[in-house]
Amino acid sequence: MAAWVVCALCALVIIKPQEFIPELSGIPLVHAAFGLTLLCVALDVVWRRLRPTLAPQIVYAIAFLAWAALTTALKRPAALEERGLQLATVAGLFLAVAFAAASPRGLRALAIALVGCAVLTTAVAITQAFQPYGCMLAAPDDWAGRGELEPDGRPCETNLDCRKDAPVPDGNYRCERPGPLGTSTIDGRVRYRGSLADPNELSLMAGMSIPLAIALAERRAGPRAPREPGSGRPRPPDSAPPAGADPRAPAAPRRARAAPTLPLLLTDRLLSRVASALRALPVTAVIVAIGATVVMSRSRSGLIVYLAVLGLTFIRRSGTLGVVAACFVGPPMLLLGGRSGDEATESSEERVALLREAFEMIRRTKGIGVGAGQFGDESSFGLTAHNSYMLAAAETGLLGMCLFALVLYASLKVPLVIWLGDIEVGPAARRFAPAIFVSLCGALIGIFFLSWAYKDVLYMVLGASAALYGAARAEDSRVSVRVSAREAALVCGGMFAVLTSLNILLRILG
Repeated sequence: MAAWVVCALCALVIIKPQEFIPELSGIPLVHAAFGLTLLCVALDVVWRRLRPTLAPQIVYAIAFLAWAALTTALKRPAALEERGLQLATVAGLFLAVAFAAASPRGLRALAIALVGCAVLTTAVAITQAFQPYGCMLAAPDDWAGRGELEPDGRPCETNLDCRKDAPVPDGNYRCERPGPLGTSTIDGRVRYRGSLADPNELSLMAGMSIPLAIALAERRAGPRAPREPGSGRPRPPDSAPPAGADPRAPAAPRRARAAPTLPLLLTDRLLSRVASALRALPVTAVIVAIGATVVMSRSRSGLIVYLAVLGLTFIRRSGTLGVVAACFVGPPMLLLGGRSGDEATESSEERVALLREAFEMIRRTKGIGVGAGQFGDESSFGLTAHNSYMLAAAETGLLGMCLFALVLYASLKVPLVIWLGDIEVGPAARRFAPAIFVSLCGALIGIFFLSWAYKDVLYMVLGASAALYGAARAEDSRVSVRVSAREAALVCGGMFAVLTSLNILLRILG
């Protein structure tokens, strides 16, 4: 029961129905869903449907968010109430997913919810792309058009067309494509609304859902065959003789069963392949639709994540053939997707300048950070770092950067150990372990280009990794994943190496 409630909580956070359904505006749906999740988790624990387990990433995630709140209190006390509430919301969402979905049914329900949200936002984006351009009014101070836009019904081709005979003189008009649920494009790039109002963030969220969609479409496998001690080969099942029979006596010959007759061209193998192809149609449609959304969003980071996720999935499932398939899919996507020309050059130069400002903030605060959510106020561009690793270092200091890296490392290690380890887990854990691992790999690539250090969608997937650990440990008590001191030192050393490399690169670029 708790699993489906936490899925509704995730859907409310991503879809935000209270923003486009007037009857729901003003109702604290997220708070109500969170409270109901806590109640259902307590009931499931009492009824022994859930066994609370402390996954390794939970400790690091809470430590990172608490340290972010502390640095804000030290550097910007006036912003502590607002940022503290945001950090507490992210922490509550992460813990709710980690504990409420920690069961086979919970993992499947969470995957359905995340894929369903990706399908809905993708459908909205694709619908936007085929709408005619129209004049839309933005907030007076929203000159970039990143917020909600209000259409006035006039057709247009450029922004100048909307300023002619405008109903609101000196209004902040933009020429964009309107979409369903009160959405609109930004500079012709498809997007959603709320936390996914940025085309890059929409593309990343949709790309992260692809492995989960594939896992849902996979045929349910039976229990893993027992393995011989010290060997990776499956152990053949023992055939015990009937009770009272002499074990030295030869076995009685088995009576052959008459196989059902099939037409010559209709074999079991052919039928199995046809059934597999039919099962793959929905997930293939989802993958194609997400690819179209990435192309129409003109997101370079989303394109990289899409290709990385598909490449890892193809290689995992098909080996060498997967590499060949990725080589066929990659070039057309690279040709069609992303931005080019002056717009792309300006975006790249802006990102380099933001990285320089991030290093300056680290030096100025002596490695403590400027406080969570304060990068935009400290930046001369009024923007965030566009790099989650640098954002964590600039806002929460070097310690916060290391804690953030340990959260990601532990979240990656959990599904990898469950996927490749010699442990006995159920079909759900075996299906979703590689899917969550590939999804997190895509996230780690995508957040290098986005400010997702405290992003709710990222912590949902991190919570899915923690839920996987709880579900696997409930089925096999031998499941134990820990981050040793040596691993922690290597992770922190790797982050310092990344900082040093970026600093040297920026000096070379001038």
